Amino acid sequence: MIDLDTPLLMLVQLDWAAWLTMFWFMIVLEVPRYTLSAVAIFISSFTRKHAPTASETRYLDSLKISVVIAGHNEADAIERCLRSLGEQTRRIDEIIFIDDGSTDGMREIINKYRQLGQIDIALSNQVRCGKPASCNLGFSLAKGDIIVNLDADCSYDCDAIAKLIEPFTDPRVGATTGALGVRNYDYSAVTGYQAIEYIVSIGMGKRALDMLDMVVCASGAFGAFRREALHQVGHLAAGPGEDFDLTLRLRRSGWKIRFAADSWCFTDTPATFAAIIRQRRRWDRDTLRIRMRKFRDTFSPGRRKFILLETFEQCEWMVMNVLVTVVFPAYVLWVFWYFGEGALNILIAVAIVYLVLDAIGFLMALCICRRYNSGMVWTIAPYILTFGIYNGIFMRCVRLYAYCEEWIYRASARDSYSPSRVSRQAYYRR
Repeated sequence: MIDLDTPLLMLVQLDWAAWLTMFWFMIVLEVPRYTLSAVAIFISSFTRKHAPTASETRYLDSLKISVVIAGHNEADAIERCLRSLGEQTRRIDEIIFIDDGSTDGMREIINKYRQLGQIDIALSNQVRCGKPASCNLGFSLAKGDIIVNLDADCSYDCDAIAKLIEPFTDPRVGATTGALGVRNYDYSAVTGYQAIEYIVSIGMGKRALDMLDMVVCASGAFGAFRREALHQVGHLAAGPGEDFDLTLRLRRSGWKIRFAADSWCFTDTPATFAAIIRQRRRWDRDTLRIRMRKFRDTFSPGRRKFILLETFEQCEWMVMNVLVTVVFPAYVLWVFWYFGEGALNILIAVAIVYLVLDAIGFLMALCICRRYNSGMVWTIAPYILTFGIYNGIFMRCVRLYAYCEEWIYRASARDSYSPSRVSRQAYYRR
């Protein structure tokens, strides 16, 4: 008889059959995706990276780089963004800045920087049209071979652009995306949790996807696109989720998407629980809408151009995101039904195991990224103790709620990311 007096004692006394009975959710659905991929990435990170050859360097130097930035009411962020772009080791041939109907004086500020020569083209929409429409205006004016799409509220390492364009030495690469870090990690517990989340999910998760050629989102905050690829598939679709939608279209057209792991962008993330709930609801709704409505024919072998890798990636997302999210509350209810009074100790034991895995994953991600200073690490490290609650319970509940919103009410059609007239048009276009 297993002693359930304390969770720690219980963990010590469990045999393999008991472990499988109580931790099947973690063993079957969690460990294969995160633990095994983390180990593979950790080992591969110590292999020597090859710098571009002399001919590749000459090719990269011959490329013209256009930077397109679109923003709405981000006047306070412009100076920091432009300062970091001015410090880039790779010359930027033109910077195009679009003010999307701002009311905070952003128009005047970008015109001032244009007169100072720090912006080549500064344009303002009279009314707000949404970021996709503003970016598309910039794309249509850009003359570069590579078009870099950035957010106004971000800042960048001095070699960020140089590292971001390195994968374009492969002519099959249509887009790249860089690493995102949390700039306001010390503002609140919420930003501390997100700093850990970004380190692990981007530092290791995107590396794993890049190894498998399964990068599916060139971030709208920090992505670069080959001009030829954009002309082939078209620009950003109206409405939310535009970067994800564009990336899937590029992949379907045969272009490769690469993750430039050493190219770093830093941004301020939502600082309150209410703010992050709004953000993640929008992200998860849009992901579900684009995958299961707009690109649902991925599952159909009979469509004109069936790509096995795309179907595999879609199935992986279905299992590791949708299925895990839906099954988790059922797992908790099953624990209470099956173990009765011992259920609380079971769940505490599960939390302890998650804590150990989270700590190991966090340390491995830090070793792989090699970008964060000790002050930042010591500031966010205490949040590891409760990161399992944030990531394993809180974020899953938010995701499940967002999925239900989209499944039942099609809530993305009313998303405020873009003006309602734009969102409705984007939602119903197929």
